Amino acid sequence: AVSVEAGTRWLEAYAAVTNRHGRYVQGGGCTSVGAAGGFTLGGGFGALSKRYGCAAGSMLEAEVVTADGQRLIANDFQNADLFWALRGGGGGTFGIVTRVTLLTHEMPSRIGGLNGSIRATSDDAFRRLLAYFARFYAEKLNNPSWGENVKLTPENELKLSLAFIDLSEEEARETWKPFEAWLADRPSDY
Repeated sequence: AVSVEAGTRWLEAYAAVTNRHGRYVQGGGCTSVGAAGGFTLGGGFGALSKRYGCAAGSMLEAEVVTADGQRLIANDFQNADLFWALRGGGGGTFGIVTRVTLLTHEMPSRIGGLNGSIRATSDDAFRRLLAYFARFYAEKLNNPSWGENVKLTPENELKLSLAFIDLSEEEARETWKPFEAWLADRPSDY
């Protein structure tokens, strides 16, 4: 576990947990964001959450100053109702969180990434692309090895920014072969 105080940025938390101790902590992608605040208290879903859960689920304990000036420790064993509320029931609305303790995890053996975009030539082609991608996702990507950020644009574009964990480059490429073949069969549409 790691404890981070208010004002600690994810950059500093990652440096301590990963660089110095070889562990992983489920945090935010923007390293200038506070580690003891909004990301964790708001649920905190990131690219690796399908493997490690949400950040709020990794919270083991919080130190909170309540509106009446009390400094409380909230965890599964004391002030459990406050602890439950902090883990997704409104975060900082229950007091000022001055420290959180988060579960750390064994580092994956490999982390890789896939980035790209596909533009459809028509609205109909875009709808077919989205339908195919939804099926492809359910079959190939909805598992703990893949984390994703998928964006749809008004220009009929599917933008992909994905992370993969504990897969070799060959295994990651193999995952995408059916998708690439589907696109290759429709060169006038994509």
